[in-house]
Amino acid sequence: MNKLFKWLLTGVGLIVILVILVAVVLPKVIDPNDYKEEISAAIFKQTGQELSIDGEIKWSVFPSVGLELSDVSVGKQDGPGGLPKLKIGEAGVTVKLMPLFNRKIEVGEVNLADVSISTGFNPDDLTASQTNRPAGGSDTFEVAGIVISNANLTVDNVKNITDLEGLKASNIELGKPFNLKGSFSLKMPGQGLSGDVEFSGLFRSASSGKHFQMDGLELIFRGSKGAAGGAAPLNITMNTNANVNLAEDSARLSQLVLKLNGLSLNGDLNLTSISNDLQFAGQLRLAEFSPKAYMKALGKQVPLTRDEKALTRLQAEMRISGSSNSVNMQSLTARLDKSTIRGNFKIDDFDNPRLAFDLQVDQLNLDDYMSGSDQSDLSAEVFRDITGGGGLRIGTLVVAGLTATNANLTMAGDGSSVRFSPINSRFYGGQHEGDVRIDASGARPIMTASHGLTGVQVGQFFQDLTGATRLQGVGDVFLEIRTDLSNSRSVFQSLSGDIGMSILDGEVVGVDVVETIVAVKAALGQQEEVVAGSSQGQNTKFTEFTMTGVFDRGVLTSNDLLMQSPLLRATGEGTINLAEESIDYLLKPVLLGDLEQTGLAQLSGIPIPVKLSGNLHDPDINVDIVAAIAESQKE
Repeated sequence: MNKLFKWLLTGVGLIVILVILVAVVLPKVIDPNDYKEEISAAIFKQTGQELSIDGEIKWSVFPSVGLELSDVSVGKQDGPGGLPKLKIGEAGVTVKLMPLFNRKIEVGEVNLADVSISTGFNPDDLTASQTNRPAGGSDTFEVAGIVISNANLTVDNVKNITDLEGLKASNIELGKPFNLKGSFSLKMPGQGLSGDVEFSGLFRSASSGKHFQMDGLELIFRGSKGAAGGAAPLNITMNTNANVNLAEDSARLSQLVLKLNGLSLNGDLNLTSISNDLQFAGQLRLAEFSPKAYMKALGKQVPLTRDEKALTRLQAEMRISGSSNSVNMQSLTARLDKSTIRGNFKIDDFDNPRLAFDLQVDQLNLDDYMSGSDQSDLSAEVFRDITGGGGLRIGTLVVAGLTATNANLTMAGDGSSVRFSPINSRFYGGQHEGDVRIDASGARPIMTASHGLTGVQVGQFFQDLTGATRLQGVGDVFLEIRTDLSNSRSVFQSLSGDIGMSILDGEVVGVDVVETIVAVKAALGQQEEVVAGSSQGQNTKFTEFTMTGVFDRGVLTSNDLLMQSPLLRATGEGTINLAEESIDYLLKPVLLGDLEQTGLAQLSGIPIPVKLSGNLHDPDINVDIVAAIAESQKE
């Protein structure tokens, strides 16, 4: 036992002496600066990249043998005067001494400071070729850790410049799983993007160096987007398990959770052609959020809506695929406020969007999304630069107060205009066919529209359109109009076109023409003209009602009104100002049939002037019975 103990002490003593000799003698005997060319040649042989060491190489011998280098650069970009692909201000590498005796290299901590990576750098450039590995090398190779501080990455592709400043990564161990944690600052002036990035996760690497697994990867960005002085806060958090295959240039993100200023996406994605033209595909779910709150968080102008609850609830799920410049959503189910949307939606070329969609909506009230202000402007840019289109089916559609059911329409855009044609729907008990085009080539959006209504319940139609109705019955209506959609005032003030209607077996609401004439004649006395208010609850029935008219700057002029019934026949002419909601119209009813009981026998067959004026919805009615009596005397 004493001998064994003596041998152990002797061995330890020899090791101590050897370490002292290495620490004292090695720096004096070998100057590593004399081997710069040999080191550069070895690196070139292994990687094909030029290594330049402009600074001094120093020994470090305690507690491990190592070297300290400065001003190291690797490779050069193509072209004359090309900058180094990789530049390291200071590098420190240590190798544990004792494992060397067992043909085992255990590198301690590798410290890299002031690292600059420029355009054209490829990590594969620094991967040693296995075929060129020197014979008699070590059996194993381990690195305890790598610490990187103050790293700068500059990528200049004309459109933008990306700078990563202050990169710090630690706890890196090659050859086995290790926890990776780091941070850096990001600046992308071309994109108006800047902020701080933090990342962490469990990192695994295959022996080939081409396959990586990152479990529990967390990426956090806190910064802003936009021009200086008007930048909006931008906060992004991503959690996922990432499987990266560099040999196939692909990756899979599973259990992905992406949060962006209150917006949350989760699902799974497969990425391909990562280094060239990124392609992706997977399943995503968008958690419910408020589009208005999201726009506000990004510093965008929040649109005013007639319904304050509009644009406050949106959620969706879909199969998704696409690239860096396109997105294709299949089997889409989205819920926007009160509407449920299903179908497919695709956008190609984000700079000049081309749409392709086939969607079905259960209900949609467009009036809820209109501005709450009558003077709110609608720019032509809303409809500009849209190309492509698709089909849209809506169970119940409300627009301008009018309700259509089972609506089917096709949309197409050419970059300067958007057209909805054909449009078909069930409409107030009848059928609607339409064609709408919005010209966005100028400063204002100009709409031209053609509508045909057949078998429509006219009373309910006008009630929803104007808030009141003067006609009841079933009829046909056609419209050919042109107007400016900039705001609700311009819609009426610039309205031009034609209208025509034909109604059968209906009635004029609010006035009984015969009873009004009887009452006026009875109260005539010394008056030459009697003014009667509208007779709510009293109607004038007719068997046929027809008219045509012309719109000019929001004023409808009609000179061919014709209404017929067993008791009277009436013609009419005048104007209706839609912008001012006023009427100036002259009716000339002619009484027919047996009038003995009414006391109007003398007026049989004589036109009786009835003038409607004032408010369109509650006009004053002026009956000039004196003029009619005078006309009867002439007869």
